[in-house]
Amino acid sequence: MTRLQKSEIAHLRGDGVSYNKIAEVLGVSKDTVKSYCQRNGLGAVNGKPGNGGLCRQCGQPLGSSALKTKRFCCDACRMEWWKAHPERLNRRAVYRFMCATCGVPFESYGNKERKYCSRACYAKARAVSSP
Repeated sequence: MTRLQKSEIAHLRGDGVSYNKIAEVLGVSKDTVKSYCQRNGLGAVNGKPGNGGLCRQCGQPLGSSALKTKRFCCDACRMEWWKAHPERLNRRAVYRFMCATCGVPFESYGNKERKYCSRACYAKARAVSSP
């Protein structure tokens, strides 16, 4: 593949053109275009998540991973994004309780044995029951 073809692939891929269309325009096989794009971080179209895409939180380019599609550049970005989008969480095991110390209703995810709404209420309960 020539340098001109490589730069044209990068330009067209940045504009959101598919592998098939690029292959037709340049006269090379679709698989050649696809493997070049994936090796050089051009796998995503218009910044959509995927190999070579952009981080959902900060917008930095993602490195490619053969194991699974990346959505975030680092753990810090991943945690920030999920903090900002709690409605996107798919939580199935949410339990509702009444705090044994203060009587405030609270929700717990994944722990159906919980008795206190916070560590402060737990500490109060321990202090009262201690001799």
